[in-house]
Amino acid sequence: MIRSSNSPLRIAIIAHSLYPIAQPYAGGLEMITQLICDELVAQGHEVLLYAHKDSETKATLVPLLTRHEFNKMVYDNEHETVAMGREEMYQYLTYQIALRDIIERDERGEIDIVHNHSLHHIPMMTGQAFGERFFTTFHTPIFPQLRLALLTLRSGTTTQFTAISKHQQQLFAEFVPSQVVYNGIDVESFTANTESLGNTNGSDDEVYLWYGRICPEKGTHLAMRYCMEAGKKLIIAGPKSNEDYFNQKVAPLLFKDSKSGDDKLFSYVGHVTKDEINNYLCQATAMLFTSTWDEPYGLTLAESLACGTPVIGFDAGASAEIITPETGVIVPKKDKAAFINGFATIKNISRQACRDRALEFCSVSAMVDGYLELYRAALKNRTALIEDNSVSYINNINSYELSDLTKDSLQFFNQAIQAPIETDNDLVSFSEGS
Repeated sequence: MIRSSNSPLRIAIIAHSLYPIAQPYAGGLEMITQLICDELVAQGHEVLLYAHKDSETKATLVPLLTRHEFNKMVYDNEHETVAMGREEMYQYLTYQIALRDIIERDERGEIDIVHNHSLHHIPMMTGQAFGERFFTTFHTPIFPQLRLALLTLRSGTTTQFTAISKHQQQLFAEFVPSQVVYNGIDVESFTANTESLGNTNGSDDEVYLWYGRICPEKGTHLAMRYCMEAGKKLIIAGPKSNEDYFNQKVAPLLFKDSKSGDDKLFSYVGHVTKDEINNYLCQATAMLFTSTWDEPYGLTLAESLACGTPVIGFDAGASAEIITPETGVIVPKKDKAAFINGFATIKNISRQACRDRALEFCSVSAMVDGYLELYRAALKNRTALIEDNSVSYINNINSYELSDLTKDSLQFFNQAIQAPIETDNDLVSFSEGS
């Protein structure tokens, strides 16, 4: 069935299988998947979410294969017989079963678009059945499972791809083209402080915030060192994702600072809630972003802007795409002098400009509108192709050169239906109707 351009769409979304799409989120991907589904439903679309059985969503949840179901399906050593790890086999079967269900629904005319967020090669390969109606979003670096599919798909595919930043788009360009749809957050769920904090002269109220997973690639210790050298207070929030890193790089700086008495600069508040982060951001002069790896997006940047908080950060991954000169200071990675200089200039940034940037660029609605534009373009192209094929088929029939025997038969038939026939009542002709 060809649907009108304004019709609600029927969308199947495939999530990562390992964690529930629910709070507390295991990571940014789970949050983004939930936000996309809920916003699509809020806009009136029909959404099927293929995800972990404990997921929470406004969409219709289609639970993925559970580990209990998997263990009942296969022998204890079944994975060894096919030279696979057991976890690898579980994910393989999980996505094969999900795609089989989606294909069957599509054959019944129940699916318009399939959007894959799974980070697994099976949906990318099996999704070829849907052509340009199948989208895969690149959320991560090129992990081995993704690379396995990309090595095949770069030879040719009609499926489509999106990247969550231009940096991410360039990363995958070696294999397939993609279109950029930036991630979004629920900006309205964050309370913003858009008033000047009144600490432009370096008063005791000046305080900075670093938050995220505490691990080497996030560079927590760098933010601490820069603050020590500049004499700036820093609140540190986040889980100890790497205990060795915390003990070797972070803890010694905390200990050294604890000996400073009333002049102490650091406060480590541990793993805190979203509301607590919101509160800290509203009080912070700026958020410090010291990630040393090229993050595909950077949700902490968007969240900071949503709270009206400027950013001093490294030029890593997509940071310069999110943070503009009007909303923060971006410096080369590990450039200590440039970073410390940022403490002086950041106070001139308008907090209202930060909030405005979040509403315009980082919102869920902006993200979902971007995806919907691509969905509808794919369906429009498909409709045009169907119509072109139909016209071509009719033209081929009309231009088909009939044989002499066929022509004679058609002439005899036309004469026969025009001849009057006798009935019990009147003389009638087929051409006049009854």
